[in-house]
Amino acid sequence: MKKKVIAVSAAFMLSIGFIAPAHAHVGTQMRGNSLVAGASSRVYLSLGHGCTYKEVQYATHIFSVEVPAAAGKPTPEFHQGFKAKVVASKEADSANVPAYYTVTWTAKSSSWAIDPYTFYDFGLKVKWDKSPQKIAFKTTQQCSAYDTSTRSRKALYLKWHITDGSTMAATADTEFGPAPTVTTVAS
Repeated sequence: MKKKVIAVSAAFMLSIGFIAPAHAHVGTQMRGNSLVAGASSRVYLSLGHGCTYKEVQYATHIFSVEVPAAAGKPTPEFHQGFKAKVVASKEADSANVPAYYTVTWTAKSSSWAIDPYTFYDFGLKVKWDKSPQKIAFKTTQQCSAYDTSTRSRKALYLKWHITDGSTMAATADTEFGPAPTVTTVAS
């Protein structure tokens, strides 16, 4: 009886939105940091898994994210074993503010790559635009597989770039999914 009550309660909570099922892509976490428009904050991007090629899982060795101008110029969190780099886009507005910044963390060696069966969080220090809005972080995970047919390394990608609710079919080396988002609020 107790298990039935728990199951019914969980189903009810999911249906009205109190809790959400886990997603196996890249998600966002605020960890208590501010979503107030105009405020400085931190946002964490959580990788849910590595890449798959021919039914084999591979570790992530490069993770990049496009941080839109609405989140300001980001400062990447330090991660032991990774080199972080921030590059402004060439596309800019009339005030010469880059449309986005690409933050890339690259494992310094294969021993630092993120195991495909674990999750991992990358943090950014940001300053939200003064206007409340939904902000998408287009992310890319890169893994490296060994292709026995060509006897060479093959780059694999998980591109979480979709912002319009559509879907894209996977290719032999790339899987696509929705970009993680946050929504800032008025103060």
